[in-house]
Amino acid sequence: MAFSTIRILFKKVFTFLILLSAFTSQLYSQTAQSEESDTLRINLDEIRVQATHSSITIGKAPLSISYLNRSVADMTARPAATLNELTFTLPGVWISNRGNHALGERMTIRGMGWRSPFGVRGITVVLDDIPLTVADGQTIMNLVDPAMVQSLELLRGPSATFWGNSSGGVLYMRTRPPANSPAFSYRTYAGSYETMKHELRWHDIINGVRINAYGSYSQSDGFRDHSASKYFRGGFSAGFDLTENSTFEARLIYSGMPKAQHPGSLSAEDAANSPSMAWPAFENLRAGKDFQQVMLSGNYVHQLESGLLNISAHSTYRDLNNPLTFGVIIVDRLAGGTRASYNFENLPVNLQIGGEIKWQRDEREQRNNVGGEPGNQLSTDQTDFVNNQALFFQISKSLDNFTLSTGLRADRMQFKVDDFIENNNSDRSFNSLNPSFGFNYQFNNARLFANMSTTFEAPTTTEFKNRPGGGTGFNPDLKPEKTVGVETGVRGFLENMNIEYDLALFNLNVTDLIIPFEEFEGGPTLFRNEGKTQHYGIEAHIRMQPNEYLSIDAMYTWVNATFKEGDFENNSVPGVAPHRSGAMISLYQGEHTFSSDFEWVGEYYADSNNTALNNSYSIVNTRYTYSGFTFESWGISPFISVENIFNTRYNTSVAINAFGGRFYEPGADRHFLVGFRLNLF
Repeated sequence: MAFSTIRILFKKVFTFLILLSAFTSQLYSQTAQSEESDTLRINLDEIRVQATHSSITIGKAPLSISYLNRSVADMTARPAATLNELTFTLPGVWISNRGNHALGERMTIRGMGWRSPFGVRGITVVLDDIPLTVADGQTIMNLVDPAMVQSLELLRGPSATFWGNSSGGVLYMRTRPPANSPAFSYRTYAGSYETMKHELRWHDIINGVRINAYGSYSQSDGFRDHSASKYFRGGFSAGFDLTENSTFEARLIYSGMPKAQHPGSLSAEDAANSPSMAWPAFENLRAGKDFQQVMLSGNYVHQLESGLLNISAHSTYRDLNNPLTFGVIIVDRLAGGTRASYNFENLPVNLQIGGEIKWQRDEREQRNNVGGEPGNQLSTDQTDFVNNQALFFQISKSLDNFTLSTGLRADRMQFKVDDFIENNNSDRSFNSLNPSFGFNYQFNNARLFANMSTTFEAPTTTEFKNRPGGGTGFNPDLKPEKTVGVETGVRGFLENMNIEYDLALFNLNVTDLIIPFEEFEGGPTLFRNEGKTQHYGIEAHIRMQPNEYLSIDAMYTWVNATFKEGDFENNSVPGVAPHRSGAMISLYQGEHTFSSDFEWVGEYYADSNNTALNNSYSIVNTRYTYSGFTFESWGISPFISVENIFNTRYNTSVAINAFGGRFYEPGADRHFLVGFRLNLF
């Protein structure tokens, strides 16, 4: 679409949003007089947006923000084995369950992060205030047990002002349950593919110490051959008051995965005719992953007369053994960071200033694969270092119904590698300056917002290392990609109908795009810079509860992501579905709760040449919970969950630009789980 057409589209939608805001404000202004009927709006105004690292609330944020607070019935009956089960009704974000724990889920936000061959790229992920995204921009999601996530927030646009590198969007999750939740709970379920899981949760206040703990064990043979997995995961936090004006909280997160088999991707024919098969080379060489990872953090908050001081620090250790068809990768990682900010509270404006330091040290080896074990042929032996220093400020001013916000962050990143095979040490460094600017205007029952924001995405150490033509050291030609985004939208409430809605229009321009490709079958994924992309589209979300028996949560996302320069000019960006919708409907009949999910994904390309298409598909899941076994000090709730109830044959994800046309990763057939949750009050 030409620039003039986009400008006209923006103008028309912007005008529509203003009219919609004014209309809903006037139409429902009389109902706003009742405090009881205004509960939804008041609650939203009070929710502090944790994902912005600031005191901003959802009601005043000049950003596209989604949030989810999970209900008791959802925490009980939803398996939540992967994060896509929590996010399919949130606009903008798309998480694909590959059914492959060795790779993890694919995550994109407005098409950002599309190139990731494993883990997450281009998006910042935070769990209980601990950034899972390390200094070079990699995010490993294995630490997250989605079943333990109580609430989440999603920033849907570029967010480098808040988070720096690799923040084309932000997913912020919390595991702490509400204060009125059972002090102790145990959940277990079992079902198809020899799946079994046990979960424990506990929270309490002991001698003034606020404690939250959880742990889980899960195992499954998986739908596909050679896709079995085993997990141990847990978390613990303890917070207490140091003085009347200061608090401290310590956190620990652990994840161990002794087994995660890697079945590989398939050709279109194999995916259609034999979807449960594994690619023979992956099975014969026992491709997969096993790792241990632990993260620690501490957070100190001190309320002073002039403002709020917040200091946090975190560190992580990861031990990875990763057999693949071209070799065995062994990585020992130490990483961490610290951040300090100060929020001035007695100024005519709201002002936050601060600084942040991140660091990363990877000891990396690559050996030949001998039956899934590392052999004697050493092809890589190096230590990678990453350092990131940043200074930032954020400032906002409210004038009656109008709030103006701006921010700026300056980052310096340094990459260094010590190679022990060829004694060829190399380093790369660059600077990045990222501003943001936005406004928010409040009507009685609606808010109009618009903003411009930026982000940058440095190549990760893996992307730097995997250089075309082979060799050691970092790829000297690979550069960070940069994104400038603009968006506008309206959030509002139709109070007499108990409806919350969110509509946003966005445009992203990405330059120095980092493209993944393979040089030979089974070879490593390599990367190069290739021109520009443009992403624009519309996001719509509605959440409603017309009566005490029914609730509906639904979204629709349209993303047009295309290459604007280079070898693939005018082609669609692969791995990004232009059209998606999702909905959840829940029925409450006394002690019985019925819930159904619907997700539809339109067709999209699997390669940059746009020669391979992944067909559209729709999936329906359903769950039932009975909560009638409740007594004075305990209660038990049995449940059943049926996934893909219509037994749809589909590919849940794709391997972007994979060699030999093996793009497709089949999704599971119809399967079920049965279990119960025990609560002690």
